[in-house]
Amino acid sequence: IKQKLVAEALRIFYDMRKVPGLKKKPSTSELLDWLKLLMVEDIDAAALAEKDPTKLIPPLHGALLKNEQDVHLFERLAFLARREGAGSRPGQ
Repeated sequence: IKQKLVAEALRIFYDMRKVPGLKKKPSTSELLDWLKLLMVEDIDAAALAEKDPTKLIPPLHGALLKNEQDVHLFERLAFLARREGAGSRPGQ
């Protein structure tokens, strides 16, 4: 397992659990599924550590969120954060 990838994925996972308004927070099951997808797609840890405000949404983020409403909420919050130039993912 790629340790840096896992470390960044865990950071994002815990940040996403802090996002206000989610109907169902990501659980360990979603984290494991997301990690598998990241590895299969050969996503680099640097892509998860991206600080560019135009790339606040992590790769394959839909695997962490349990329903479409939460996906839309997260994307909307990321859009608002980009507009404000916050440079941090929702939940941070």
